[in-house]
Amino acid sequence: MTLPRQDVITVVPPRRSALALGVKRALQVFFLFLCLPWFIGYGIGVVIWGRDRSFLLIGEYLAAVPGMIGVYLRQAFLGRTLARCGPDCYFGWLSTLSMPQAEIGANVYIGRNCRIGFAAIGDRVMLADGAQVLSGGQEHGRGTETHDAQELPQEYRRVVIGRGAWIGANAVLMADVGEGAVIGAGAVVVKPIPPRTVAVGVPARVVKELS
Repeated sequence: MTLPRQDVITVVPPRRSALALGVKRALQVFFLFLCLPWFIGYGIGVVIWGRDRSFLLIGEYLAAVPGMIGVYLRQAFLGRTLARCGPDCYFGWLSTLSMPQAEIGANVYIGRNCRIGFAAIGDRVMLADGAQVLSGGQEHGRGTETHDAQELPQEYRRVVIGRGAWIGANAVLMADVGEGAVIGAGAVVVKPIPPRTVAVGVPARVVKELS
């Protein structure tokens, strides 16, 4: 039997019943307790290696846990260790946050294999697979005749993504993105993108304004 060819597939977000939402909340509480050993390990790591390194080590380990078990574990751990993390965020497989100073709003979707640095991500933002949010565009100082780049201090600048923005697959953000903006797949954002616009290309430039 040959299946009919489909050029377009539409997926409608499901509407959860009150029962489904109750089960979800119970699972979140369960995984919060299940994550207790990682919280203990994080606290020990803070004493030994410092907050940033301990956060990164445990975050990378939990990032590799597949399936919904991994999603709930990451929700539990990141929800209590980030500077701010709203409810019902989805952290995809192999996605990592490198700095506990990052802020994540409510109902944020982060796809698979994303990298997030010093960022403030607004509510209901969506990051497609492979998107990267760097800690500004000049994290490393330029080397000199007497000092290599590794010997110079690093400077991180918060990158802000406004509420409801959509970041396409493999896009790289080094500057702010306004509320409701859309960044095309593979774009490299080096200058701030205004709210409710579409930006594409390398470097990203605005090609359309949204109503």
